[in-house]
Amino acid sequence: YLEAVRRLKSEGHRFPRTIHMTFVPDEEVGGHKGMELFVKRPEFQALRAGFALDEGLANPTDAFTVFYSERSPWWIRVTSTGKPGHASRFIEDTAAEKLHKVVNSILAFREKERQRLQANPHLKEGAVTSVNLTKL
Repeated sequence: YLEAVRRLKSEGHRFPRTIHMTFVPDEEVGGHKGMELFVKRPEFQALRAGFALDEGLANPTDAFTVFYSERSPWWIRVTSTGKPGHASRFIEDTAAEKLHKVVNSILAFREKERQRLQANPHLKEGAVTSVNLTKL
């Protein structure tokens, strides 16, 4: 947005309302400690905002997809326990074996959604469920 506003200003565009840019934390997880707190403040009310946009989805064209709702992140913590062992033996029922099944299930669902997106030209990013395993 900074670059877009910079270009609009440099090209001499004028708007009927003032453009306010806010940078708040927490938007990926619901904004409860960022935008939600800010909109309750008198400083926000004084802006008399007509509408707000977040970062949206990247698009290689000059089109901008507008969403009327937002997804909710699900943070899942999995604890896997199993039999301990020694490196000289193949121990059955280990924590890693159990965790392997969970990771495979998550990645299988992710792949199914990716294929659904690729198979349907009418679907756009955001129309399917994305799963990103970011920590192990």
